[in-house]
Amino acid sequence: MLLEVLVAMALFVSAAAVVGSAMLSAANAVEDLRLETEATNLAQSVLTDLAAGRIELADTEPTTYDLDTTTAEDDSDKGFPWTYQIVTEDLSDATNLLRVTVIVRSTDPSIRQSCKLTQWMLAPALEGAPEEGYDEGFEEEGL
Repeated sequence: MLLEVLVAMALFVSAAAVVGSAMLSAANAVEDLRLETEATNLAQSVLTDLAAGRIELADTEPTTYDLDTTTAEDDSDKGFPWTYQIVTEDLSDATNLLRVTVIVRSTDPSIRQSCKLTQWMLAPALEGAPEEGYDEGFEEEGL
């Protein structure tokens, strides 16, 4: 009878260890996914700010994203450990398009998650270029 109790206890302890390990692994995966989602949201925010003109469309070094503290109360308390970098590339087959890549990384070495989003955007108008809608080869004919 004592042997049966010991075997049952051993099975229970080993099953509890397996379940506990699985729960810890799941909790770590959820945290990793949360951080990856945060990085992706920041990269999308930077692309939106570029399209809106809030951020200049030019190559940058890693830069801390300036959060509006009125809308991000959670992040202002714990600090914001993310930087973004903008990399632009001219497209050979289109003169007015740029391939814009936003790379988001953490400043905290313990956070391994990062995000890299690429989008095509219209290049800023060049100084001295004709106004939008003006076609140099178009001439109005008189009626």
